[in-house]
Amino acid sequence: MAEDRLKLLLEDCDANLQLPAPSLVHYYHDFNNRCLWLDGEISEDNFDLVQSIIRWNQDDRDLPIEACKPIKIFFHSPGGNLDVGEILTSIIKLSRTPVYGIALGMVASAASIIYLGCHKRYALPNAYFILHRGSCEGIGGNYNEIQAAMEDYRLQIARMEKFYIENTTYPEEVIKSKIQTDWYIHCEEAQEYGIVTDLVEDIGILL
Repeated sequence: MAEDRLKLLLEDCDANLQLPAPSLVHYYHDFNNRCLWLDGEISEDNFDLVQSIIRWNQDDRDLPIEACKPIKIFFHSPGGNLDVGEILTSIIKLSRTPVYGIALGMVASAASIIYLGCHKRYALPNAYFILHRGSCEGIGGNYNEIQAAMEDYRLQIARMEKFYIENTTYPEEVIKSKIQTDWYIHCEEAQEYGIVTDLVEDIGILL
């Protein structure tokens, strides 16, 4: 009897060892539903989002736009790598398949640029945005190398300012003044000035 019980327990253990990790199950479920997550610092690890958006555009290339299943990106991010942010924003802007951004909480710095690139921009009432010029870390080398790096960073910041001006309804002088430091924008104001297009009032938007 004890041997039979032990055999059953061992068989259960073997079966459990063959099950995929819950995080992997969630990932594939979300992927099949075209749901992507920006829920941490933006880095080269997020390049798979670029690949996914391109792949789904390939799948949809023969469909009318209204027949394409939208891509949803869920945001709760402090920002991060601006280069990756600019690449992802460019791909979203080019995407023929609609891309919806959904702000769950904090959407800061490079994440705010990606969010503003989305074709529709939803937000929970508690969501907020942080716009700023960012920080320039890790620059080293000789004088000429530092000067070149600083000039490139200056151009990135100029592009960022231009992007905020073109994709919100804030006056240019307000943006140039406010992003000198961390500029916190809460959901109601974000909707007033075109950062958010729709509040999430039905959980169906998230599904």
